[in-house]
Amino acid sequence: MVKNPALPGDGIEQDFMQALARVAAGNPINPALVKRAKRGTLEVNISTVAMEAGHSRTLISHDKCAYPRVRMAVLAYRQPAGEPTSLSELNRNLRQENAELRRTVKLARESMAAMALRMERVVRNAEREIAAARRREKRGDRDPNQVAGHSSVLPTPTDGVVLEFKPDRSKDT
Repeated sequence: MVKNPALPGDGIEQDFMQALARVAAGNPINPALVKRAKRGTLEVNISTVAMEAGHSRTLISHDKCAYPRVRMAVLAYRQPAGEPTSLSELNRNLRQENAELRRTVKLARESMAAMALRMERVVRNAEREIAAARRREKRGDRDPNQVAGHSSVLPTPTDGVVLEFKPDRSKDT
């Protein structure tokens, strides 16, 4: 009999919910999270709740996870409660916004550089095609396979010139 992992009585779900309560209250038992709480950098998110619970974060990290109620509870804590109440919170929010803007500018610059390289390639190809068209126009109706400096008139047998196109194989045997 297969047990549904998302049942309310499941021990793993209870571990996650208890871990969420401890992280939200700022009283984690995980040593790494205790350090973050002392520094004031402890956040309620999927990774910290999973670390506090001692389980894999993949159990609550995506939309079709095994514990959707835990995921929704964690994400509810992540929603901003409103305006910041202290200068340090305001400063942290501004720094996060500044970092996001810097990432956006960096991505915009990278995409502009890629576009400039593509434009240069298109210009080079267009110049190459223009030069080829000019050569074709200059050539006119002349045979493109004509060798420079030679006339396109083939010698006739009356000129006294004999061209051998196929060697005579009967002499070799």
